Amino acid sequence: DDISCFVQPTQETVNTIESLSQQAGDRLVALVNPQWRDVDDALDSYSKQEGLFGNLASFLGGKGGSLRRLNELGFEYVFVIEGYVCKGGNIRLLKRFDSDWVVFAEKDDGSGFLNVGVSKTRPTYQDCDKMLDDNGISLKYARDIGLAPKL
Repeated sequence: DDISCFVQPTQETVNTIESLSQQAGDRLVALVNPQWRDVDDALDSYSKQEGLFGNLASFLGGKGGSLRRLNELGFEYVFVIEGYVCKGGNIRLLKRFDSDWVVFAEKDDGSGFLNVGVSKTRPTYQDCDKMLDDNGISLKYARDIGLAPKL
């Protein structure tokens, strides 16, 4: 018994991943730290659509076709930590294979994180912004100059 593991795969390796996955049968194939962006540019957005424009956008470099192929092969998230800035502060998205997505906001003094929400699907930037609003968390600059409470 063996496994196959791709470390930092890119869109250019999806053909190889697909071929090896089909050869592997029931054996594990893992993707560690894939290098496709979570933020979509115009080509990525269009490439997720069906039809001529979707296919053309995928051909021109959009990631939608690659992600669709990996999804059809049955790849699932096992452990994910992602981060970006929302309302001027750092947030983290955490997903474990047996849980929903959990969103955390970093405390202003950098000493830890506050749980601000949970989502069944990967939360969008707008979802995270709403979770911060629902928890009374305002813009970081307002917290920094004393117009809003610190985290």
